[in-house]
Amino acid sequence: MNKQNFITLSLIISGLALNPVIADSEFNRITHSQNINHSITASISSILYNRGIDEDIADELSSNFVNEEDELFLAMMIQALDDKNIVSREEVLEYLSTAALHKQNIDFKKYDNLIGMVSKIKQQALDTHTLNQLSYIAKINKQLFV
Repeated sequence: MNKQNFITLSLIISGLALNPVIADSEFNRITHSQNINHSITASISSILYNRGIDEDIADELSSNFVNEEDELFLAMMIQALDDKNIVSREEVLEYLSTAALHKQNIDFKKYDNLIGMVSKIKQQALDTHTLNQLSYIAKINKQLFV
């Protein structure tokens, strides 16, 4: 077998071997971006519907809980919490759906409410590093959304 055939054969085999890996990573990237673009209100409504609440009532509860002004704010806050590995997006949405179901009013610009949410999600006391990160997020939230 000459050198050119060996190189060609090696390239073909490596392309076939890496193709599923590349396809899988692309699928994960597309799935992640679709989850981010899903609105907070629609996500809360979907969770409530999956819990057995009528679809119209779930939509009404979620739209009463999150108004249009807070939609962007909550999306940014959830992204910040997820980026800092404090709590995941799904955990926050579960918490928000429970709060919407109980018709609670939560102001996430306040440090105390952030601590309450995260400690309830994690079901344990928070360490100082997490508390410092939550303090920073609360300060940013107050500055951005007065």
